[in-house]
Amino acid sequence: MADVRERPRRRKRARSVVSEDELRHSLDVFRKFVVECHACQTEAPPYWQYCTECGARLATRCPGCGSPLPPVGAHYCPHCGIAIPPEEAGEKT
Repeated sequence: MADVRERPRRRKRARSVVSEDELRHSLDVFRKFVVECHACQTEAPPYWQYCTECGARLATRCPGCGSPLPPVGAHYCPHCGIAIPPEEAGEKT
């Protein structure tokens, strides 16, 4: 009879259990340092208002008052009245 050897068993890695709240918190911390452009997926610092690669608007809050920005195409913030530049850097008026 052939010598039958039993394979050594591999240890299973202990899965770290991360709660949904911990995961969301980690993602929020990450987003404080890096923002990704929704149009071209280029990473940018969080204080940039526009993407340097494609010109898409990155900001979601008014730089003057911190309120949520109105839809694209609005010329002024409805809360504080600060002028909002057009979305495209090369837009002609």
